[in-house]
Parts: sequence; C-alpha cells; structure tokens
Amino acid sequence: MAGFSGAVRRAGVFGVAFGWAVSLMGGASAQAEDYYLNQMPRITGIAFSESGKGDFKIASPFGIFAVAPDGLLREVSKDPGALFEYVADPANPDVIYSSGYRSKEEKLGVVKSEDGGKTWRKISNGGAEPVAFGAMAISASNPKVLYGVADKLMVSRDAGVTWQEVGPPPSEVLDLAVAADDPAKLYIATRDGLKVSADGGKTWSAAHPAQQIATLVRATKDGAVYAFLHTEGLFVKPKGEDGWQKLSDGFAPRVLFELAVDPTDPQRMMAAADTGAAVISTDGGKTWRSFEGIAYSTPERIAQGKKLFTENCVACHGEKGVGEKPGDPGAKDEDGQFVAPALDDSMHGWHHADAQLIETIMEGSPRNERMIAWKHNFARKDAESLVAYIKSLWNFNSIACQGPRHMQCMH
Repeated sequence: MAGFSGAVRRAGVFGVAFGWAVSLMGGASAQAEDYYLNQMPRITGIAFSESGKGDFKIASPFGIFAVAPDGLLREVSKDPGALFEYVADPANPDVIYSSGYRSKEEKLGVVKSEDGGKTWRKISNGGAEPVAFGAMAISASNPKVLYGVADKLMVSRDAGVTWQEVGPPPSEVLDLAVAADDPAKLYIATRDGLKVSADGGKTWSAAHPAQQIATLVRATKDGAVYAFLHTEGLFVKPKGEDGWQKLSDGFAPRVLFELAVDPTDPQRMMAAADTGAAVISTDGGKTWRSFEGIAYSTPERIAQGKKLFTENCVACHGEKGVGEKPGDPGAKDEDGQFVAPALDDSMHGWHHADAQLIETIMEGSPRNERMIAWKHNFARKDAESLVAYIKSLWNFNSIACQGPRHMQCMH
C-alpha cells in the first residue's frame, strides 16, 4: 500500500500535472477553449462558498479554479504555483492559505490570498528553509492558529507569519484537521490509521478503532469530523459524540483524498478520489455519483433514461445493461459481428467519457454496424439521459476510473 504515501498522494503533481498544463491550459489557445472539472487530473483542495448556491472552488497543481454548476472551470489565480492545499479562514473565506512548489526544486513556503485566490503573496518560509506543506489545517475557533506538516509538524499562532516546530508527526501523514472548538485538538490521517492529539500534536493516540490507512480527515465549523479509512469507508463523528458513524462504503479499491461539506447544506458534499475524479453526494455522504454529467444525472433524468433504455436498448444490451450474452461477451452473431456488450461494470463501458458514450448513441459505432445511429430517433437530451441511467448501474470504482483515468486504474 505504499502508493498512499503523502508524496504520491499530493503529487504525481509534476508528472500528470505539468503535462496537463501544457496540453490543456498552456498557450494562447487555452483562452479560447473550455475545460471542465472532469478533465482536471488532480485536485488538491475543495472549498464551498458561503453563498448558499452550492458554488465551490478547487485547488490544483495549476492554481485555483471556480467550478460552474456544469463543471466548467474558470481560472481564478494566475500561476501561483503547484498548490497542495486550500485552507480558508473560517471567519473570512476569501482569506486562503496554501503551500506547495514553484517548480520541481523551488518550494513555495506559506502563501496567502486575501481576495479569494486571485492574487497570492508569500508570508513565510514555514520553517528555517522554505517548506512545501503536504497537509495544512486552520482552527475555526482561533483562525490565527494554523498547522502544517512536511517532515515536521509546525504550528503558527499569528496567521502564518511565524512558525514553530511541534515535533515529528506520525509517519506518512496524508491529511490534518483541527477540532472546531479546540485549537489544540488535532486529527491526523496516516498510513497507520487515524490519530488524535489533545496537546497540539505533542502526543498522539488512535482516534478510530479500525487501524486501516486513513486518507483524509476534515473538521467542519459545526463541530463534526469526517474521516476516510481504506477498505472501511467514509465516517463521521458528530459534534458532542465520541463514536464514529459509517456514512458509506463500497469504495474499494478506490479511496477519497479530498472532502468538502457545504456549510449552507451539510447534505451536499464534494470529494476527490485517488484517481483525481470529482464526485458529489447530496445525501450527506451516503451515496456518491460522478460530477461528470452532473447537469443531466438528476433522478428525473435517470428515470427517463431507464425508460428509454427499456424501450430501445434492452433487446440487445440486456436488462440492467448485462449485455447480449453475459456468459460469452466475446461471442459473434451469424454475420460475424460482435454481440452487444455489457454497459454495466462487467465490461468496458466506463472506459469512455460521457461525450464518447453520447456520440456513440447518436452516431453509431464505426466498429460494429449493429450499433446504429440513433440521432434520427433521439434528441441529444435523450442520449444524455441514457448515459445518466447507464452510469447509475456502475460501482464507485467505475465512476472514479471513467474515461482516460481507466488506464491508471488498470495498472
């Protein structure tokens, strides 16, 4: 499980990230093209606004982006560096702290924005030398208190200007959170499980009985603490309670690395899987769906897609998309054409992005003439509804690995 180390979690940043920056965001042509959240290879932070509209921003190796309801990205910051965190002041969400790298060799130290991520300035090295904190957290009860973890656990009590060493953190830290009501109570997600400290990080004990790899921990202003444990699932410890409640499981072999809870609607959550895929929950973390295609993955559209599938697609693709011959997916018909493939998790439907699936429905398949073009029967909205229904048949692994991401999932 070495792949869950902090270094691997936070980057891959310079492998996938800078290649993506050149191909998608670089050059003058980038200004003329639209890019969407599902095209972002890595998300390093998520934060909801206080607007009550469900708006949110993400941090990435390429800066800060605002995300439209359909996933369209709008660049907020101009080249602040490869940001590893998005730590917003609970009292003023436009004040953001971060850390990371300017280049592969140059560490950012601690940087701060006071205008919602538009402009940034360095406020501290974060130590004797510039650091690249892989995990940071801020106290909701005293926003001047920040913590950061690189090789050492550091604390600032003056809003990030000066930093003092607390001591060595538990090994392989993946995430960090500060309890809402106590700036000295810390939670830390590590390879050895979820840990808690009541003395500002000087000593640690187990915070959850399941000693699985903890990949994230998040404390909200209302006093709740969320944590993700590999193979176990997503948990919450509500304010004032000692025990943990499991919200959802079924993620394996995937994990969640980032999580944000909408402060105006705790039922709405955004998260990022280890593949970089953005996922959304609208029922408090109980169920999750892909943010790709969010505009047409409503319950009403899924129901309409199921109706269209039953009326037009079941004859070939089978009930619930199991395929024409589930026991022999490589079978051919009497004319030598491959039979209709499964569209659930059992074959490769999830290897394709939504746009590819919609195009195949509308235009047919150039590889198999049995898959005819439905553009004379369906409007694009119908194809979108069909894709929404098909994706409702997928498990979390398929959602998180959809499209180009499937290549990394197959290794």
